[in-house]
Amino acid sequence: MLLAMLLVLFAFGCGEQGGHPAPAGEGGEAGEAADSGDNGSGGEEGRSGDVSIEYMDPAVGQWIAYGVEGEEAEAVFSIVAEEEGCLWYQIEFDGEAVAQVLIDPEILGQLTEMGSGYIDEFMADPVAYMEEYMPENGNIMENEEYLENMILFLTAVKKIKVNDGTQLMLLDMAGVPELVEEMIAENPDFLDESMDPEQGAEMEEMMAELEQAEFSVDQVDIDGVDCTVFTASHPEEGTITVAISDELPIVPLMEARVEPLDAQEEGGAVMVTGWGFEGAENLMTDEPDQVIPLAMMLQGFAAQFEGAAAE
Repeated sequence: MLLAMLLVLFAFGCGEQGGHPAPAGEGGEAGEAADSGDNGSGGEEGRSGDVSIEYMDPAVGQWIAYGVEGEEAEAVFSIVAEEEGCLWYQIEFDGEAVAQVLIDPEILGQLTEMGSGYIDEFMADPVAYMEEYMPENGNIMENEEYLENMILFLTAVKKIKVNDGTQLMLLDMAGVPELVEEMIAENPDFLDESMDPEQGAEMEEMMAELEQAEFSVDQVDIDGVDCTVFTASHPEEGTITVAISDELPIVPLMEARVEPLDAQEEGGAVMVTGWGFEGAENLMTDEPDQVIPLAMMLQGFAAQFEGAAAE
């Protein structure tokens, strides 16, 4: 549990949106995946509390691909179009687009900048960070700052296209942030309904494990890419290593590796298999078969919740 939580935090909780010159060339070729840290040259070992990096400015045409160690499947994230100042991010698996998300890059920049502050705080004192931001019962929905960031994220997302294999649906996010905020304010019990009864005990277990873990930050060259490498080691669970770089487009993740001590536990790695700064292809150019105002759907869910609560 601890390793999974740290993996998510390290991989996506850091970075500061800002300009960064594109590296020379068109990016990495397929197969330029990062190996483990053994192939890199060590840098400023053991740093903490000063780990912010800059994300590359997003632009139409950028793409980055990932694979899982030992598997042939590949996921590709790309930016394929612009609409009213926002960018269409595309997600595809094995050459087939499954979703596109229209995101406001300015709001996304605010979120990544805040994420940079969070990772700084975590690396400076992981236990203190969790005690401040995570409620004792483990229900993150009770953290007001988390809720504010969630609403901000919903504000950044303007539209979502989904291909379910039979039709192309477009989910219109207009009015969703305001409605979710209103639902939470008017129905505080809604937060309790979202909580798993076992979350409190799991939170206590995770905090105990966190106190035993050791953390470090190094600057490492991986296959010619300058990376910031985060390592978390637990004497009983194992080690996770996450390498990120501001030389990569869209997602700064170079590699994430989990190495459990227990041979019965499943480890593995997700790694970059290629990337580029132009050439991304829009695979969802057709008009949607169905347009769904998501705010109306949420209003229906809210009415059902109120009806169930009244019984």
